[in-house]
Amino acid sequence: MKLSRLLLVYFPLLAGLLFVALYFAYHPGGVTLNWLGYRIDMHIGAALFLVALAFLLLQFIAWLLGAILRSPQAFSMARSNSRKAKGYRALTRGLTAVAAGDPAEARRQAKIAHDLLGEPPLTLLLAAQAAQLAGDETSAERYFDRLTEAPETALLGLRGLTTGALKRGDEAAALTYAEKASAVAPQAAWAAETAHNLQVKNGKIEAAIHSLNQLSRSGGMAPKAAQRRRAALLTEQARRILAGEGGDAARAMALAREAVKLTRDDPGAFVPARLALCRALLRQGKAKEAAKLIEQVWDDAPHAALGRVYLEAVGGDTPLDRAQRVQKLVKQNPDHAESHRIGADAALTARVWGDARKHLERLIELEQAGDGVSADTCRRMARLEAGEHGAGSSGERQWLDMAAEARAGNDWVCETCGTLGAGGMEAVGWQLCCPRCDAIDSLVWRPAGGASRQSAALGGIVLEQLPAAEAPAPVVPLAVTPPSPPAPTSGPIPHGSLAEPAAASDAKAGKPAPLGASVDAARLVN
Repeated sequence: MKLSRLLLVYFPLLAGLLFVALYFAYHPGGVTLNWLGYRIDMHIGAALFLVALAFLLLQFIAWLLGAILRSPQAFSMARSNSRKAKGYRALTRGLTAVAAGDPAEARRQAKIAHDLLGEPPLTLLLAAQAAQLAGDETSAERYFDRLTEAPETALLGLRGLTTGALKRGDEAAALTYAEKASAVAPQAAWAAETAHNLQVKNGKIEAAIHSLNQLSRSGGMAPKAAQRRRAALLTEQARRILAGEGGDAARAMALAREAVKLTRDDPGAFVPARLALCRALLRQGKAKEAAKLIEQVWDDAPHAALGRVYLEAVGGDTPLDRAQRVQKLVKQNPDHAESHRIGADAALTARVWGDARKHLERLIELEQAGDGVSADTCRRMARLEAGEHGAGSSGERQWLDMAAEARAGNDWVCETCGTLGAGGMEAVGWQLCCPRCDAIDSLVWRPAGGASRQSAALGGIVLEQLPAAEAPAPVVPLAVTPPSPPAPTSGPIPHGSLAEPAAASDAKAGKPAPLGASVDAARLVN
């Protein structure tokens, strides 16, 4: 580097000086100056040297005068730089104190940084964090609010305000701040996610769909998960419309249909969407289309909730007509428990005891091969025994006693806290948010043992009520068939969840269920 500089700069300069010297040596001349009565004669080379010397002297004088004139500004700048250096050192120490959890040192360094630097964004951020660390949320909010005044720090301030609002439980303010942050920076995943969660919790489904789009674009949610969440949001919209008085069934049908399309790759992955669509079609008087939708997925994904809606969709002038039409669905998937559960329900309602027993026996075989016989199935068998052999028969009491000890049936249960859904009969209990912990899309169809229902709201068909038993009878083997029954009397019962037994409802509501002889409250089949 030095050799190249020597060759490129100094050698050409030296050569130029030698050329000038030789030129004047071979071409001598002089310069005469007459000034103030004096005559000065000098060689041309000396004259040029004096001119160059005068130029250099003038340059030095100009630099000296400039340095004198700039000295106050230079002194001020040096002092300012020194203050900034000290201020940034204090800022660094303050941030370190925040990370170390030392609120006193953090606030002391924040004050020093504020005095030396004024109020740049980092100083305000340190002051806010120090105030948060010390538990002074009011001061922290004030500092974060001042950060929002500058466009370049608005997102930082809004995040601090959102966090503070959530910490004190002010979800309305947190939602406002998160929505502002999402508008300022659509790419901020935390803002879109916070706004989305709060919008869903507060029932702002339209806004939640918009924030979901932002969340997906920002990379905060995987595309497949975002598609599932969108289907859940649309289903919740449809559910709320159907649950309201005089709801727009056509709009609910459009929303549910879009949700079904979003999950068409796996029809069994999201039953509530298809369930809401079937409910909307029934409202529109399109029972055949609703039944066809259920038949389309019954081969691969039978579901009890869809089966209940199918019982409504196939209709019929009499319960016997409906029981005959349900056989089409049973034959589609004869080796699945839900097919025989629905077939048994229809046969019990039609009082066709032979078909009911056939379906229930097959249902028991399938359940025994899995998790064991459910309490719902035991209560169905009790209903069958009461229908065939009379209320209060030994077979009925035996099955009711077994129902008290059997595993719980399936229901929509929150994976997070185990609470049963309370979405109403239009969704058979499903809803977008858990009614207890507010988890989003956390309800899954599984055994409801140990779960608690906020409000029983399952929809279904009306079964018949049988006479109450007079007294308990000893438990007899399952294979024993009681003597021929007297003709049972029947009467209407209130509309409910497949006529869910009162004992089961009490258990879900937290009340103790009667056992043994207390079979009056458990007379109906779930």
